[in-house]
Amino acid sequence: MCDIAGMDQGHPDAIRPLFLQLNSLLALEAHFQPHLALAKDRNEITQGVRDGSAHVLRCLKVWYDLPSDVLFVAINLMDRFLTCVLPKHMACISVSAFHMAARVVANRRENGERFLIPDACDLVSISQCRCTLGDMTRMEGIIAGKLSEEIPVTALDFLCLFHRMLALAGPMTFPCVQLEILACDAACVNFRPSEVALALLCWQLDRLNTRQDPSPGVDMVRLLSTAVELQKLCKISDAGFLRCHEVVASVLTLYDAQRQMPHRQRLVWKLSQRTLRYLRPTDKLSSLLPTIDEQGQLSLPMRIRSGSLSSEESTDSEKEDPLSEWGPYGRADWARNAMHVLPEESNILNNRFYNALVD
Repeated sequence: MCDIAGMDQGHPDAIRPLFLQLNSLLALEAHFQPHLALAKDRNEITQGVRDGSAHVLRCLKVWYDLPSDVLFVAINLMDRFLTCVLPKHMACISVSAFHMAARVVANRRENGERFLIPDACDLVSISQCRCTLGDMTRMEGIIAGKLSEEIPVTALDFLCLFHRMLALAGPMTFPCVQLEILACDAACVNFRPSEVALALLCWQLDRLNTRQDPSPGVDMVRLLSTAVELQKLCKISDAGFLRCHEVVASVLTLYDAQRQMPHRQRLVWKLSQRTLRYLRPTDKLSSLLPTIDEQGQLSLPMRIRSGSLSSEESTDSEKEDPLSEWGPYGRADWARNAMHVLPEESNILNNRFYNALVD
């Protein structure tokens, strides 16, 4: 048994409740641990499909400005459901798990900490999951039947707890974004949440230790000794921790390299011909203009004015029928139709929330 007070000699009263909380998390960790085995066949759910769905959930979390635990609960539900069955409708599963996670997490919070649950209809449209509201509702019922609506223990819970313990030894930044990236990668799914959280903090300590100008007030010896004690408390073997640390370092190194690359994705709006007619009522306008005779040397045909109108007559005509250029719609109706995209065009918001991520 590890010496609890030895983890931090100066704060024995502060470390004991954290230790009790750690014991309760470790007792539930195995119950919510997914054991995901993804196939390499393109006809089934592959690692790339799973990771793509997880990143979509991360985009939705940023789009709706939801807390991070909603994302981790949703990914845990998705991975555990994929462990139980081998379905084909990955997009519907992921979005249903996301909506279910938002609802469960919001209901478990106090009144002052609650957040707005995303509207189901809006979520189906924004996510482009190619399923209906009824499909998502039925899938939520299937997930709840296979699993439960109990909030699972995730790597975020261990990261918050470990960070509070290490903060007693020295100030550290909270690597929540990096943990989200790890949760979206299938290579980290089958590791214990405590392993992933501790490996992430140790990866952060390694980077902090290699810096030429370490932050003031950071005692690396105390931080590293505390991390070693946490590994013993969680009963993480050295071999398992090294494997997890290598995977974490590989995923985050690739993520840091991709962050340095310029973003070249362009915003593309996909509109049907019907919507274009509302937005640009210029089908009957000619794109060919007559040549302007600046020098008076061109033999242009004489303009026949018998069928034309003078400027005054044209003005009077516009006064008589001010809505003629708007076709069968009035000005207000046309403007409303131009601003309100047709229902089948609701998918044009695709790139908007994909570009909403801010590291």
